[in-house]
Amino acid sequence: MKKPFAIAIVSVLLLAVIGAVALLRPPSLQSSARRAWKAKSIADIAARIADPSWPTNELAHLKPQSTNDESEDASWLSEHIIVTRKGEWLAFANICQKQDDRIPDIFLARGSDGAWYYSTYHFCVGMVVLRMEEQPEDLATFAKTHFLQMFDGSSDDCLQKTWPPTTR
Repeated sequence: MKKPFAIAIVSVLLLAVIGAVALLRPPSLQSSARRAWKAKSIADIAARIADPSWPTNELAHLKPQSTNDESEDASWLSEHIIVTRKGEWLAFANICQKQDDRIPDIFLARGSDGAWYYSTYHFCVGMVVLRMEEQPEDLATFAKTHFLQMFDGSSDDCLQKTWPPTTR
């Protein structure tokens, strides 16, 4: 009688541990939800920049810089474009894990230099982190500061972790 009871207790504990590990494990960088978001976002960005007038039109919609109110949203950032002081830009898509807990943070962009970029930097919902920063000087500075890596614009290389950096 004691043996079946002990087996039942051990089985329940084992299932509880397996369940806890499954629930507490962060979502995979290679999850199907993240892959689907990546494919849709790359297609959206490519469609936007296929129109040669899109960057100019998007830049025209940015708010003029207010000298009186520093709390206003950045005039160099919209929902679709980041503009540097030197006039370089990134057409981007970003999702924060707070928006969809199945998708770890990912940022994808196509630059005015023609390159595709990705990052796992946590910009937060609505790119709020950037709204608290100064306009970046150029693409190289932005890429370094926010751990952007180049990729080919289609492969799953962009699903790799770039941030936080690994420490040794």
